Order: sequence, then structure tokens, then C-alpha cells
Amino acid sequence: MSDPISGANDGARAIDVAGFVDIAGEAQWLSLRGANVANPAVLVLSGPGVAFSAMAPIFETWEADLTVVNWDQPHAGATFDRHGAPDIYEFDRLARDAALAAEAALARLGARGLAVLGISGGSIVGLKLAKARPDLVSAYVGTGQVANWARQEALAYAAVLARAEAAGDAEALAALKRIGPPPWADLADEALAGQYANAMTASEAASFQAIAPRLAARQGDDARAVAMAAFTRLRPLFAAFDAADLGPDFAIPMIFLQGEDDLRTATSEVKAYADGLHAPVVAFERLPDAGHSAFLTDAFRQHLVAHLRALPG
Repeated sequence: MSDPISGANDGARAIDVAGFVDIAGEAQWLSLRGANVANPAVLVLSGPGVAFSAMAPIFETWEADLTVVNWDQPHAGATFDRHGAPDIYEFDRLARDAALAAEAALARLGARGLAVLGISGGSIVGLKLAKARPDLVSAYVGTGQVANWARQEALAYAAVLARAEAAGDAEALAALKRIGPPPWADLADEALAGQYANAMTASEAASFQAIAPRLAARQGDDARAVAMAAFTRLRPLFAAFDAADLGPDFAIPMIFLQGEDDLRTATSEVKAYADGLHAPVVAFERLPDAGHSAFLTDAFRQHLVAHLRALPG
């Protein structure tokens, strides 16, 4: 990574750098992009095997107000391309590496803390990081938040089954009734249920289609296979995860921006979890016309920026 800061006549200091950094003795890919390093920095934590750094157009509209830090975690993106699948692959290891990625980003920015945005499976890593390293994290933001995987899977199945019945979708009904409710021994059954639960809302689909032609070519079948392999390895840990096990006390602001129509990680469970937390700030919002991919929508960006700007310091 070269010198990240470029001066401008208006006083803004832009940043646009990417490269491998040393994280626990392993080269891992890190990128930082934003119009002004004085803006809040946000480390984006995606689900297992997913690398958002290759999908920069998703975050272009964020960069006027935020410095977006994308990290290709082990078993994802450029880090996976360089090293392959890691020998040790668990949420605690990912949270440890995420802390080191945050330290590297903060060193480049000359800042003391950054916000952490946990998306879907990345929200487990984000919660663990927020709990363990409040010295690095200025605020935690969760969307598609995993609160209790087992309960949320059961609610997801009931929701997609009810939706299929209401729509008279005979094909979906037959498929869902064939696999039955969770837990599923067969990963293919879990993936089938997820296909329905992850369906984009109209707003999410419109946002995605606007940038789809510009997304990196690597986000194709091969990338999906890598992500599925990563999820498969973590699947038993997902099944056992209950955010309540981390305890209710957090030393930093805790913010949850959930899609109102998130069927995959039931918003009711996230609200119940948020209600039980003790933190300097606990905020919970339901975003209309948004589901499990709420972060794709412009409404999400607006709410995220507003919350981060409202935080003290």
C-alpha cells in the first residue's frame, strides 16, 4: 500500500489505496476509499467467503461521507486467492484478524477508532470484535444481524412458507414442504430455504441492478463456490451461535439497521436482542422495503451516515 493521503485545494484529504498487509504473519488484502479521511471510517465485515473489496461500486455513494474499509478475510477474495483455505477457520480467529485489519486501517488513517458494520454472517464477527476490542471500535452497526441462528432459521422457514402459501406459489410450497422445518442435516436443504429467505425486495433489487454491470467479473460462479465452501466449514458454529452468550454489556454504541422484510435473520429476534443490551447508545431501526440485503439501498446509507455523525466524538 502506497502513501494513502492526497491533498486537495479545498482542504479535503482523499484516500484510495489497496494492498496486502501483514495480519498475524499472513498477507491479507485491505482497501480504504473515501473523499475525506476526516469522515467516519467504517470497516465492513461480510459473511464467510465473501469479499466486498471486489465490489467497490456498491459503496461508491458512501464515499462522500464515509471512509470505507474493506477487508478480504481469510477464505475470501484476494486473501483466498493468495493462500487458499486457512487451516484454522472459526469466528474467534476471524474476529482476531478483523481487529488486526482495523489496527492497520487506523494506522493508515491516523485515527483512533472506526465503526464496524457487520452484514449477515459478518455480524457474528462484528459482535465479537466489538466486545473484545472497544479500544478500536467507535460504534457497532449490524444489519442482517445474526442474533440466535437456530431461532432465526425456524422463523425464516415459517415466513417463507407462509409467503408461498399467500402467493399460491405451488413450486415453492412443494420444495419447502419437501425439506421440512430446520434443523437440516443436508446443506442443500438449508441453501434452498435460504434462496427464498434471501430474496431481494424491490428497492434492493433496483439498487443492485443499477450497479450489476460494473461489478467485478470475479463475482461469478467461482466466487459463489468459495463462499459456499467457507459457509460449510463454519456451519456448525452458525448453528450454535447465540449473541446473548456474549453478555449484555458493551462499552461502545450499538446500532441495528434491519430490513423490515428481512426473512433470513428475523428482525423480531434482533429487536429482542437489542432491547436487552446495556451500552452508551442502543439504537434499533426497521427500514421499509428492505430485507436481508438492506445495505444495498440508499436509505440504509442515509441512516448509517446519520447515526455515525450523531455519535459523540
